[in-house]
Amino acid sequence: MKKTNLILTIVLIITIIILGLIIFFKVIKPTKTAKVLRDFAVTDTASVDKVFLADMNNNQVLLERIGDSWMANKKYKARTDFMNVLLETIKRVEIKSPVSEKKYPQLIKDISTFGIKVEIYQKGKLTKTYYVGSDDSNSMGTYMILEGSKSPFVMHIPGFLGFLSIRYTPLIAEWRERVIFRYSPNEIKQIKVNYPENQDNSFIIDYNNNKDFNIATINGKKVNFEIDTLKMKEYLAMIKFVGFEAYIDENLQKQKIDSLISQPILVQFDITDKNGITNTLKTYRRQNITQQYDDQGNPYEWDIDNLYGIINNDTEAVILQYYIIDPISFILSDFRKN
Repeated sequence: MKKTNLILTIVLIITIIILGLIIFFKVIKPTKTAKVLRDFAVTDTASVDKVFLADMNNNQVLLERIGDSWMANKKYKARTDFMNVLLETIKRVEIKSPVSEKKYPQLIKDISTFGIKVEIYQKGKLTKTYYVGSDDSNSMGTYMILEGSKSPFVMHIPGFLGFLSIRYTPLIAEWRERVIFRYSPNEIKQIKVNYPENQDNSFIIDYNNNKDFNIATINGKKVNFEIDTLKMKEYLAMIKFVGFEAYIDENLQKQKIDSLISQPILVQFDITDKNGITNTLKTYRRQNITQQYDDQGNPYEWDIDNLYGIINNDTEAVILQYYIIDPISFILSDFRKN
């Protein structure tokens, strides 16, 4: 009796999994129209206004065109570089080679389990749905299948040597724009740069329509030297746009932030706009987890390429690069006119 119940339970679980796959991927009977089976590309990407990407691990990204920009999941501005690459892929993707019929069952099973669903909308209407599977290292192509087709293909972009699956990633962290500061010249009211371990290097700059400015110590005292106006303009030009390398994994965000706020801040940047809204970046040293060594073969105490940052009102931790942060890490004496 127990054995019968076990068998019934197993059958039920398998049935639920199969139904889940069918519902998610909307598997329908294959049509006899060759174009439907083979026509992956959407050549008129100017009319594409929405792309939906999803996998079976509940990772989903909805990309929508809003004016001249793209939004991800209705909340974040999408990365321009990623969107351009995706639209290029949607437009230029072609069949590289067919797949042996013997491989159909396994490939379709793999795509149904680990693949990425792609829905493409033009002027608000769903016009193309296909599924992106694994990469084929032998042919340098990527397996894909159109909805309703029984025939997967190895796909590629002519002239491009590489795999296409990464271009369809449904991970929101990859699609979010990686920008900390973005200001037009007349938007900035005040810049505050604070070095907690060396207050003498810290400063405050107050701007008036990007023309007149006042610079003071972090305590608000007027400086006792002549200001180099060219240096001031150079600094403003650099700090108007600052990006970062990557977000910390979403599941590790709280743990990382709790860890960082207990450590000394390397340098803190506060930019206030004309509406009184302040955007803050706090930076922290990063452990030498990649095991970098100096010329004598000794490991550095800290990572010499990357550091950590906390942004968005202390809600998100990110990875920064020194080659981006160093140029905006002016100290007070840098503004002294020689």
